[in-house]
Amino acid sequence: MSALVPTEPAAARGAAGTDAAPPGAGAPRGAVQERRRPWLVAAVVLAVIAAVLVSVARGLYRDGPLEPDAPTGQGAKAVVQVLGDLGVEVETRRHTADAAEDLRAGGTVPLTAPKSLSGERLTMLSEAREEGGGRLIVLRPDFVALSYLTSGIIPTGALREQTRVEAGAACGDLSHGARVLESPDAEDALDGPASLYTATDAGASTCFEAEGGALVAESDGVLVLGDPDLLTNDGVGRADNSALALNTLSASEELTWYVPSATDPQGASSPSLVDHLPGWIGPVAAWLVLAAVLALIALGRRPGPVVIEPPPVTVRPQELVLGRARLLQQASARDAAAASLRAAAAGRLADRLGRATSPRSTGSWRRWPRTSRSPRSSLRALLGPAPVTTDRDLVRLAHDLDRLEKEIDR
Repeated sequence: MSALVPTEPAAARGAAGTDAAPPGAGAPRGAVQERRRPWLVAAVVLAVIAAVLVSVARGLYRDGPLEPDAPTGQGAKAVVQVLGDLGVEVETRRHTADAAEDLRAGGTVPLTAPKSLSGERLTMLSEAREEGGGRLIVLRPDFVALSYLTSGIIPTGALREQTRVEAGAACGDLSHGARVLESPDAEDALDGPASLYTATDAGASTCFEAEGGALVAESDGVLVLGDPDLLTNDGVGRADNSALALNTLSASEELTWYVPSATDPQGASSPSLVDHLPGWIGPVAAWLVLAAVLALIALGRRPGPVVIEPPPVTVRPQELVLGRARLLQQASARDAAAASLRAAAAGRLADRLGRATSPRSTGSWRRWPRTSRSPRSSLRALLGPAPVTTDRDLVRLAHDLDRLEKEIDR
Protein backbone atom coordinates (compact mmCIF):
# COMPACT_ATOMS: atom_id res chain seq x y z
CA MET A 1 0.00 0.00 0.00
CA SER A 2 2.87 2.40 0.86
CA ALA A 3 4.31 2.00 -2.57
CA LEU A 4 1.17 3.32 -4.16
CA VAL A 5 0.83 6.47 -2.06
CA PRO A 6 3.52 8.62 -3.70
CA THR A 7 2.00 8.09 -7.12
CA GLU A 8 -1.15 10.05 -6.33
CA PRO A 9 0.54 13.46 -5.78
CA ALA A 10 2.57 12.91 -8.93
CA ALA A 11 -0.57 12.27 -10.93
CA ALA A 12 -2.20 15.31 -9.33
CA ARG A 13 0.75 17.52 -10.20
CA GLY A 14 0.68 16.26 -13.74
CA ALA A 15 -3.03 17.05 -14.02
CA ALA A 16 -2.56 20.47 -12.42
CA GLY A 17 0.12 21.34 -14.94
CA THR A 18 3.26 21.49 -12.70
CA ASP A 19 4.94 19.14 -15.17
CA ALA A 20 2.99 20.44 -18.16
CA ALA A 21 3.27 18.48 -21.41
CA PRO A 22 3.04 20.06 -24.86
CA PRO A 23 -0.52 20.88 -26.04
CA GLY A 24 -2.19 17.85 -27.53
CA ALA A 25 0.55 15.45 -26.42
CA GLY A 26 -1.91 13.20 -24.63
CA ALA A 27 -4.81 13.69 -27.12
CA PRO A 28 -5.56 11.26 -29.94
CA ARG A 29 -4.02 12.09 -33.30
CA GLY A 30 -7.38 12.11 -35.13
CA ALA A 31 -8.83 14.65 -32.67
CA VAL A 32 -5.86 16.97 -33.19
CA GLN A 33 -6.25 16.83 -36.96
CA GLU A 34 -9.97 17.54 -36.64
CA ARG A 35 -9.31 20.66 -34.56
CA ARG A 36 -6.74 21.84 -37.07
CA ARG A 37 -9.27 21.73 -39.98
CA PRO A 38 -12.33 23.71 -38.90
CA TRP A 39 -12.72 25.10 -42.41
CA LEU A 40 -13.46 21.62 -43.78
CA VAL A 41 -16.40 21.17 -41.42
CA ALA A 42 -17.67 24.65 -42.24
CA ALA A 43 -17.45 23.96 -45.99
CA VAL A 44 -19.43 20.73 -45.66
CA VAL A 45 -22.12 22.47 -43.61
CA LEU A 46 -22.40 25.31 -46.13
CA ALA A 47 -22.65 22.84 -49.02
CA VAL A 48 -25.47 20.96 -47.30
CA ILE A 49 -27.33 24.21 -46.59
CA ALA A 50 -26.91 25.36 -50.20
CA ALA A 51 -28.20 22.03 -51.52
CA VAL A 52 -31.25 22.25 -49.28
CA LEU A 53 -31.96 25.82 -50.35
CA VAL A 54 -31.66 24.95 -54.04
CA SER A 55 -33.99 21.96 -53.60
CA VAL A 56 -36.56 24.12 -51.82
CA ALA A 57 -36.30 26.84 -54.48
CA ARG A 58 -36.73 24.31 -57.27
CA GLY A 59 -39.74 22.84 -55.56
CA LEU A 60 -41.54 26.18 -55.58
CA TYR A 61 -42.00 26.12 -59.37
CA ARG A 62 -41.92 23.64 -62.24
CA ASP A 63 -39.22 24.43 -64.75
CA GLY A 64 -39.76 23.69 -68.42
CA PRO A 65 -40.55 25.26 -71.78
CA LEU A 66 -43.19 27.99 -71.36
CA GLU A 67 -44.00 26.99 -67.78
CA PRO A 68 -46.08 29.85 -66.33
CA ASP A 69 -44.27 29.85 -62.96
CA ALA A 70 -40.71 29.29 -64.18
CA PRO A 71 -38.36 32.31 -63.87
CA THR A 72 -35.75 30.70 -66.11
CA GLY A 73 -35.07 31.79 -69.68
CA GLN A 74 -37.38 29.16 -71.20
CA GLY A 75 -40.21 29.89 -68.74
CA ALA A 76 -43.07 32.36 -69.17
CA LYS A 77 -43.35 33.85 -65.69
CA ALA A 78 -42.80 37.41 -66.95
CA VAL A 79 -45.76 37.31 -69.34
CA VAL A 80 -48.04 35.63 -66.80
CA GLN A 81 -47.09 38.12 -64.09
CA VAL A 82 -47.78 41.12 -66.31
CA LEU A 83 -51.08 39.61 -67.37
CA GLY A 84 -52.01 39.32 -63.71
CA ASP A 85 -51.16 42.98 -63.23
CA LEU A 86 -53.46 43.82 -66.14
CA GLY A 87 -56.35 42.06 -64.44
CA VAL A 88 -56.27 38.82 -66.40
CA GLU A 89 -56.84 35.69 -64.31
CA VAL A 90 -54.45 33.02 -65.58
CA GLU A 91 -55.34 29.39 -64.79
CA THR A 92 -52.83 26.64 -65.59
CA ARG A 93 -54.25 23.46 -67.10
CA ARG A 94 -52.34 20.27 -67.80
CA HIS A 95 -55.12 17.93 -68.97
CA THR A 96 -56.80 18.09 -72.35
CA ALA A 97 -60.28 17.65 -70.89
CA ASP A 98 -59.88 20.73 -68.67
CA ALA A 99 -58.64 22.85 -71.58
CA ALA A 100 -61.51 21.61 -73.76
CA GLU A 101 -64.01 22.54 -71.04
CA ASP A 102 -62.67 26.10 -70.91
CA LEU A 103 -62.93 26.36 -74.70
CA ARG A 104 -66.57 25.28 -74.54
CA ALA A 105 -67.10 28.11 -72.06
CA GLY A 106 -65.79 30.59 -74.64
CA GLY A 107 -62.39 31.15 -73.04
CA THR A 108 -58.95 31.71 -74.54
CA VAL A 109 -56.52 28.80 -74.40
CA PRO A 110 -52.87 29.06 -75.52
CA LEU A 111 -51.55 25.64 -76.57
CA THR A 112 -47.81 25.64 -75.80
CA ALA A 113 -46.82 22.22 -77.20
CA PRO A 114 -49.19 21.12 -79.99
CA LYS A 115 -46.72 18.63 -81.50
CA SER A 116 -46.82 16.53 -78.32
CA LEU A 117 -50.57 15.89 -78.58
CA SER A 118 -52.17 12.97 -80.36
CA GLY A 119 -54.78 13.36 -83.08
CA GLU A 120 -57.55 12.41 -80.67
CA ARG A 121 -56.62 15.15 -78.21
CA LEU A 122 -56.28 17.76 -80.96
CA THR A 123 -59.68 16.78 -82.30
CA MET A 124 -61.16 17.18 -78.83
CA LEU A 125 -59.79 20.72 -78.57
CA SER A 126 -61.00 21.66 -82.06
CA GLU A 127 -64.52 20.38 -81.42
CA ALA A 128 -64.67 22.17 -78.06
CA ARG A 129 -63.64 25.44 -79.69
CA GLU A 130 -66.32 25.08 -82.37
CA GLU A 131 -69.00 24.28 -79.79
CA GLY A 132 -68.25 27.14 -77.40
CA GLY A 133 -66.76 29.71 -79.73
CA GLY A 134 -63.57 29.99 -77.73
CA ARG A 135 -60.21 31.14 -79.00
CA LEU A 136 -57.27 28.78 -79.43
CA ILE A 137 -53.73 30.20 -79.63
CA VAL A 138 -51.30 27.61 -80.99
CA LEU A 139 -47.53 28.05 -80.73
CA ARG A 140 -45.46 26.76 -83.65
CA PRO A 141 -47.69 23.88 -84.80
CA ASP A 142 -46.56 21.54 -87.54
CA PHE A 143 -48.55 20.37 -90.56
CA VAL A 144 -50.11 17.41 -88.71
CA ALA A 145 -51.34 19.50 -85.78
CA LEU A 146 -52.77 22.16 -88.11
CA SER A 147 -54.67 19.53 -90.09
CA TYR A 148 -56.69 18.70 -86.95
CA LEU A 149 -57.24 22.32 -85.84
CA THR A 150 -57.86 24.29 -89.04
CA SER A 151 -57.68 23.87 -92.79
CA GLY A 152 -56.98 27.51 -93.62
CA ILE A 153 -53.31 27.63 -92.55
CA ILE A 154 -50.34 25.55 -93.68
CA PRO A 155 -46.61 25.83 -92.80
CA THR A 156 -44.38 27.02 -95.64
CA GLY A 157 -40.90 27.70 -94.24
CA ALA A 158 -38.71 28.65 -91.29
CA LEU A 159 -36.46 31.45 -90.02
CA ARG A 160 -33.12 29.90 -89.12
CA GLU A 161 -31.22 33.15 -88.58
CA GLN A 162 -31.90 35.92 -86.12
CA THR A 163 -34.44 38.08 -87.93
CA ARG A 164 -36.48 41.22 -87.30
CA VAL A 165 -39.83 41.10 -89.10
CA GLU A 166 -41.96 44.21 -89.60
CA ALA A 167 -45.74 44.31 -89.70
CA GLY A 168 -47.13 45.09 -93.13
CA ALA A 169 -49.81 47.61 -93.95
CA ALA A 170 -52.39 44.84 -94.50
CA CYS A 171 -51.99 43.37 -91.00
CA GLY A 172 -54.65 45.47 -89.36
CA ASP A 173 -55.67 44.23 -85.93
CA LEU A 174 -53.69 41.01 -86.41
CA SER A 175 -50.48 42.85 -85.46
CA HIS A 176 -51.95 43.46 -81.94
CA GLY A 177 -50.11 46.77 -81.62
CA ALA A 178 -46.67 45.38 -82.48
CA ARG A 179 -44.63 46.91 -85.25
CA VAL A 180 -41.50 44.72 -85.27
CA LEU A 181 -41.00 41.15 -84.04
CA GLU A 182 -37.59 39.60 -83.43
CA SER A 183 -36.91 35.87 -83.68
CA PRO A 184 -33.67 34.38 -82.30
CA ASP A 185 -31.20 32.18 -84.09
CA ALA A 186 -32.17 28.53 -84.51
CA GLU A 187 -29.43 27.44 -82.11
CA ASP A 188 -30.64 29.81 -79.39
CA ALA A 189 -34.35 29.18 -79.97
CA LEU A 190 -36.56 27.26 -77.58
CA ASP A 191 -37.59 24.48 -79.96
CA GLY A 192 -35.82 24.94 -83.25
CA PRO A 193 -36.23 27.71 -85.81
CA ALA A 194 -39.37 29.83 -86.01
CA SER A 195 -41.99 28.56 -88.49
CA LEU A 196 -43.65 30.55 -91.27
CA TYR A 197 -47.24 29.99 -92.42
CA THR A 198 -49.47 30.79 -95.38
CA ALA A 199 -53.25 31.28 -95.48
CA THR A 200 -55.07 28.95 -97.88
CA ASP A 201 -58.67 30.04 -97.24
CA ALA A 202 -60.26 33.35 -98.09
CA GLY A 203 -61.22 33.91 -94.46
CA ALA A 204 -57.66 33.44 -93.14
CA SER A 205 -55.20 36.31 -92.66
CA THR A 206 -51.49 36.63 -91.98
CA CYS A 207 -49.10 39.22 -90.58
CA PHE A 208 -45.35 39.79 -90.13
CA GLU A 209 -44.42 38.25 -93.46
CA ALA A 210 -40.86 37.22 -94.34
CA GLU A 211 -39.29 34.80 -96.83
CA GLY A 212 -42.57 33.71 -98.38
CA GLY A 213 -44.45 33.14 -95.12
CA ALA A 214 -45.77 34.86 -92.01
CA LEU A 215 -45.02 34.56 -88.31
CA VAL A 216 -48.65 35.21 -87.31
CA ALA A 217 -51.73 33.71 -88.97
CA GLU A 218 -55.39 33.38 -87.98
CA SER A 219 -58.26 31.30 -89.34
CA ASP A 220 -61.60 30.19 -87.84
CA GLY A 221 -60.78 31.25 -84.28
CA VAL A 222 -57.33 29.65 -84.33
CA LEU A 223 -54.41 32.05 -83.92
CA VAL A 224 -51.03 30.62 -84.90
CA LEU A 225 -47.78 32.09 -83.57
CA GLY A 226 -44.78 30.71 -85.42
CA ASP A 227 -42.24 31.54 -82.71
CA PRO A 228 -42.72 30.25 -79.11
CA ASP A 229 -39.85 32.51 -78.00
CA LEU A 230 -42.24 35.45 -78.26
CA LEU A 231 -43.65 34.40 -74.86
CA THR A 232 -40.49 33.27 -73.04
CA ASN A 233 -38.68 35.29 -70.40
CA ASP A 234 -35.68 35.69 -72.72
CA GLY A 235 -37.64 36.62 -75.84
CA VAL A 236 -40.52 38.76 -74.60
CA GLY A 237 -38.30 41.79 -74.12
CA ARG A 238 -37.00 41.89 -77.69
CA ALA A 239 -38.40 44.45 -80.16
CA ASP A 240 -42.22 44.56 -79.85
CA ASN A 241 -42.62 40.92 -78.79
CA SER A 242 -44.15 41.96 -75.48
CA ALA A 243 -46.85 44.02 -77.21
CA LEU A 244 -47.93 41.09 -79.36
CA ALA A 245 -47.85 38.62 -76.43
CA LEU A 246 -49.74 40.79 -73.95
CA ASN A 247 -52.36 42.12 -76.36
CA THR A 248 -53.01 38.65 -77.73
CA LEU A 249 -53.40 36.95 -74.35
CA SER A 250 -55.26 39.76 -72.56
CA ALA A 251 -58.21 39.83 -74.96
CA SER A 252 -60.39 38.24 -72.26
CA GLU A 253 -60.40 38.50 -68.49
CA GLU A 254 -59.77 34.78 -68.04
CA LEU A 255 -56.97 32.84 -69.67
CA THR A 256 -56.33 29.12 -69.56
CA TRP A 257 -52.61 28.37 -69.91
CA TYR A 258 -52.51 24.84 -71.28
CA VAL A 259 -49.24 22.93 -70.85
CA PRO A 260 -49.61 19.27 -71.96
CA SER A 261 -48.55 16.76 -69.33
CA ALA A 262 -47.45 13.14 -69.56
CA THR A 263 -49.93 12.25 -66.80
CA ASP A 264 -52.92 13.36 -68.86
CA PRO A 265 -55.56 10.57 -68.82
CA GLN A 266 -56.52 11.52 -72.39
CA GLY A 267 -53.06 10.72 -73.62
CA ALA A 268 -52.77 7.48 -75.56
CA SER A 269 -49.37 6.78 -74.06
CA SER A 270 -46.82 8.62 -72.02
CA PRO A 271 -43.68 9.85 -73.79
CA SER A 272 -40.90 7.30 -73.88
CA LEU A 273 -37.20 7.87 -73.58
CA VAL A 274 -36.88 7.97 -77.38
CA ASP A 275 -39.27 10.93 -77.54
CA HIS A 276 -36.89 13.03 -75.44
CA LEU A 277 -33.85 12.36 -77.65
CA PRO A 278 -32.73 15.05 -80.11
CA GLY A 279 -33.46 14.66 -83.79
CA TRP A 280 -29.83 14.00 -84.80
CA ILE A 281 -29.68 10.78 -82.76
CA GLY A 282 -31.28 8.71 -85.53
CA PRO A 283 -28.79 9.58 -88.33
CA VAL A 284 -25.82 9.28 -85.97
CA ALA A 285 -27.01 5.87 -84.75
CA ALA A 286 -27.47 4.66 -88.34
CA TRP A 287 -23.97 5.90 -89.24
CA LEU A 288 -22.47 4.11 -86.22
CA VAL A 289 -24.22 0.86 -87.14
CA LEU A 290 -22.92 1.11 -90.72
CA ALA A 291 -19.39 1.83 -89.48
CA ALA A 292 -19.57 -1.15 -87.09
CA VAL A 293 -20.72 -3.46 -89.91
CA LEU A 294 -17.90 -2.30 -92.20
CA ALA A 295 -15.37 -2.75 -89.37
CA LEU A 296 -16.59 -6.29 -88.72
CA ILE A 297 -16.35 -7.12 -92.42
CA ALA A 298 -12.82 -5.70 -92.60
CA LEU A 299 -11.71 -7.56 -89.50
CA GLY A 300 -13.42 -10.76 -90.60
CA ARG A 301 -11.41 -10.98 -93.82
CA ARG A 302 -8.50 -13.39 -93.50
CA PRO A 303 -5.28 -11.52 -94.43
CA GLY A 304 -3.28 -14.73 -94.84
CA PRO A 305 -3.21 -18.45 -94.12
CA VAL A 306 -4.75 -19.64 -90.92
CA VAL A 307 -1.46 -21.29 -89.85
CA ILE A 308 1.58 -19.29 -90.91
CA GLU A 309 4.15 -21.99 -89.97
CA PRO A 310 3.50 -25.74 -90.01
CA PRO A 311 3.50 -27.18 -86.50
CA PRO A 312 6.20 -29.77 -85.66
CA VAL A 313 4.96 -33.35 -86.10
CA THR A 314 6.74 -36.44 -84.73
CA VAL A 315 5.92 -39.77 -86.37
CA ARG A 316 7.40 -43.13 -85.39
CA PRO A 317 9.43 -44.96 -88.06
CA GLN A 318 7.26 -48.06 -87.70
CA GLU A 319 4.18 -46.01 -88.55
CA LEU A 320 5.86 -44.57 -91.64
CA VAL A 321 6.88 -48.05 -92.82
CA LEU A 322 3.42 -49.50 -92.24
CA GLY A 323 1.75 -46.53 -93.86
CA ARG A 324 3.91 -46.72 -96.95
CA ALA A 325 3.42 -50.48 -97.18
CA ARG A 326 -0.35 -50.10 -97.04
CA LEU A 327 -0.25 -47.46 -99.77
CA LEU A 328 1.83 -49.71 -102.03
CA GLN A 329 -0.49 -52.62 -101.29
CA GLN A 330 -3.59 -50.65 -102.16
CA ALA A 331 -1.97 -49.47 -105.40
CA SER A 332 -0.69 -52.99 -106.25
CA ALA A 333 2.75 -51.45 -106.86
CA ARG A 334 4.80 -54.65 -106.48
CA ASP A 335 7.63 -53.42 -108.68
CA ALA A 336 7.97 -50.23 -106.61
CA ALA A 337 7.99 -52.27 -103.40
CA ALA A 338 10.57 -54.65 -104.81
CA ALA A 339 12.74 -51.76 -105.98
CA SER A 340 12.63 -50.23 -102.49
CA LEU A 341 13.60 -53.57 -100.87
CA ARG A 342 16.50 -54.16 -103.29
CA ALA A 343 17.82 -50.59 -102.98
CA ALA A 344 17.76 -50.73 -99.18
CA ALA A 345 19.42 -54.17 -99.11
CA ALA A 346 22.12 -53.13 -101.63
CA GLY A 347 22.92 -50.02 -99.57
CA ARG A 348 23.28 -51.98 -96.35
CA LEU A 349 25.46 -54.63 -98.05
CA ALA A 350 27.75 -51.95 -99.47
CA ASP A 351 28.15 -50.37 -96.03
CA ARG A 352 28.96 -53.72 -94.38
CA LEU A 353 31.54 -54.73 -97.01
CA GLY A 354 33.14 -51.30 -97.02
CA ARG A 355 32.52 -50.81 -100.71
CA ALA A 356 31.85 -47.42 -102.14
CA THR A 357 30.18 -49.04 -105.13
CA SER A 358 26.80 -50.65 -104.76
CA PRO A 359 26.56 -54.28 -105.89
CA ARG A 360 23.86 -53.15 -108.35
CA SER A 361 26.15 -50.77 -110.22
CA THR A 362 27.62 -51.70 -113.58
CA GLY A 363 30.90 -53.65 -113.51
CA SER A 364 30.89 -54.23 -109.80
CA TRP A 365 30.04 -57.96 -109.82
CA ARG A 366 33.64 -58.90 -110.62
CA ARG A 367 34.90 -57.01 -107.55
CA TRP A 368 32.18 -58.53 -105.33
CA PRO A 369 33.83 -60.67 -102.60
CA ARG A 370 33.22 -64.36 -102.58
CA THR A 371 31.83 -64.43 -99.06
CA SER A 372 28.39 -65.38 -100.28
CA ARG A 373 27.53 -68.99 -101.04
CA SER A 374 25.11 -67.93 -103.78
CA PRO A 375 26.45 -67.73 -107.30
CA ARG A 376 26.84 -64.39 -108.97
CA SER A 377 24.04 -65.10 -111.41
CA SER A 378 21.58 -65.62 -108.58
CA LEU A 379 22.86 -62.47 -106.89
CA ARG A 380 22.35 -60.55 -110.10
CA ALA A 381 18.77 -61.88 -110.34
CA LEU A 382 18.13 -61.18 -106.68
CA LEU A 383 19.46 -57.60 -106.65
CA GLY A 384 18.79 -56.81 -110.25
CA PRO A 385 15.69 -55.37 -111.84
CA ALA A 386 13.84 -58.66 -112.25
CA PRO A 387 10.04 -58.05 -112.36
CA VAL A 388 7.82 -59.18 -109.50
CA THR A 389 4.33 -60.20 -110.60
CA THR A 390 2.68 -61.68 -107.53
CA ASP A 391 2.57 -61.08 -103.81
CA ARG A 392 4.18 -64.48 -103.21
CA ASP A 393 7.17 -63.48 -105.36
CA LEU A 394 7.46 -60.23 -103.37
CA VAL A 395 7.45 -62.10 -100.04
CA ARG A 396 10.03 -64.59 -101.42
CA LEU A 397 12.20 -61.66 -102.53
CA ALA A 398 12.11 -60.17 -99.04
CA HIS A 399 13.14 -63.51 -97.48
CA ASP A 400 15.96 -64.02 -100.00
CA LEU A 401 17.33 -60.51 -99.37
CA ASP A 402 17.22 -61.11 -95.63
CA ARG A 403 19.05 -64.45 -96.04
CA LEU A 404 21.67 -62.78 -98.22
CA GLU A 405 22.39 -60.13 -95.57
CA LYS A 406 22.73 -62.82 -92.90
CA GLU A 407 25.22 -64.74 -95.06
CA ILE A 408 27.31 -61.61 -95.51
CA ASP A 409 27.29 -61.00 -91.73
CA ARG A 410 28.82 -64.45 -91.17
